[in-house]
Amino acid sequence: MSEANTPPTNRGVIGENEKDTNYLAALIDWCQITVQDVSPEMIANDILKIPFQLMKNDLRGGTRGYKALLCFDDIRVMEGVVNTENGYQILLTGQGCRNYEKFLIANNETWFDFFKRTLTYNVNFPRVDIAIDDRKTYFKISKLIQLSKAGLVVSKLRDGIEHGSFKLKDGQRKGQTIDFGSRKSQFFMTFYEKNYEQAEKLGLDETEIAEKWNRYELKFRQERAVRLVQELVARQEVFTIAMEILNENIRFVRKPNDSKLTDIKKYPLWQPWAWFMSDVKKLNLCMRPEAKNYFTMLNWIKVSVAPTLKILKIIDDVTGKNELDSLIDGAKFSEKHEKLLEDCLNQALAFEKMGIMI
Repeated sequence: MSEANTPPTNRGVIGENEKDTNYLAALIDWCQITVQDVSPEMIANDILKIPFQLMKNDLRGGTRGYKALLCFDDIRVMEGVVNTENGYQILLTGQGCRNYEKFLIANNETWFDFFKRTLTYNVNFPRVDIAIDDRKTYFKISKLIQLSKAGLVVSKLRDGIEHGSFKLKDGQRKGQTIDFGSRKSQFFMTFYEKNYEQAEKLGLDETEIAEKWNRYELKFRQERAVRLVQELVARQEVFTIAMEILNENIRFVRKPNDSKLTDIKKYPLWQPWAWFMSDVKKLNLCMRPEAKNYFTMLNWIKVSVAPTLKILKIIDDVTGKNELDSLIDGAKFSEKHEKLLEDCLNQALAFEKMGIMI
């Protein structure tokens, strides 16, 4: 992954099935909503527009003040521990947002439509995240860390926290991350190497990691989250909002040639950051629907398992044996596998019933 030393061109690829897509895109990557004066049926049918009969009991843990109630995969509805005070909470993690986009598309809606509808209810937004995916990689995260430590960053945010990890076995790095601001505040940002995070989830080694993929997450809580949703609904776009937020909160600079200039706020912009900010105006609020279990499993098989299966198949073809079929037929299911099969089948049948392509 290289830093952008020349102006970026539109040559990035977001996914195998996404042609002619910009290399810079924004997504809703976390959505947490508390709502009162409604029933679980109303939340499913009227707010989420998911048929209530598709929801099932959620056996996972809850969050502070709320216990798990219903879910469709990672689309979760939780009940307040003291129901008359807390009402209900809708929780869409990153995977939940991707999963929910299947229903938005099926209902011919966008996130703007969903937020507009939710604001007509007695709601609050404890947290909403916007993620900016950078497939060009205008800069390395390590370079941002270096600039931050050198004091070449102008920001209203006080803290910068560096994260990095590596494998004890061989020292192979697992990606770098830097937080700007406090996680306890109403706004903070996390910039990290998304390709390494994805590789860790799928069990890939360094040679299989996608070459270019940074993610810049803007995380809003409480009043800041409410204002963000109101702005998204009012403007029906995300690019000026993202640019304003970034301009207001952070910029990376370089030391000027003029040694007399001592006010860092007057330092010129670091060029890769200037290019990035120039292209933020191209941002669109994208939807990348994903059926978590099914497609994650297929992708893992494709990358990590399929080559080995192909070797076994070729050997079977040459020797006339059926070792591969015997392995599959003899595979034993644990409770975890039974649950995965049930979830995948229910998911596929539910999407088929609603006319959603998977």
